[in-house]
Amino acid sequence: MTEHRRIAARFPDGLDCLLDDLVLRVGDVRHAVVLFGDGATVSSSRGLNRRDAEQLAAMASGFHGLVVGAAGRRRGRAARQTMVETGVGNLFVAAAGEGSCLAVLSAATADPALIASETARLVERIEEHLRTHPCLPETPAAPA
Repeated sequence: MTEHRRIAARFPDGLDCLLDDLVLRVGDVRHAVVLFGDGATVSSSRGLNRRDAEQLAAMASGFHGLVVGAAGRRRGRAARQTMVETGVGNLFVAAAGEGSCLAVLSAATADPALIASETARLVERIEEHLRTHPCLPETPAAPA
């Protein structure tokens, strides 16, 4: 089993549906990815190929790590959500529980307040999903 499948197999089905729902409901959202803090992709919205999902997850992990590090120097205040604005789009990254993050990529024309609000709402749904469907234990290696 590949590393990507082994990691994704530890999470129950359903995260993809939550991400797809966000993309469908909020017109300016292009893609969404759930990732581990180290950047490993857990789940992604429809229409995002594996390579692009992994690239988005790696960028989100890097930004989130920088913000968490900076927030840690500010009297232990936790970072909740990060937004990076570019000419072609906005990237929102938020901690989503169980050592994971949510990354949402929107169009440059998107209302940042709306996307930030929708990202926060989705984080709550992801956290609830992970609480009610805890990570599955990794399958032990078969005896030789």
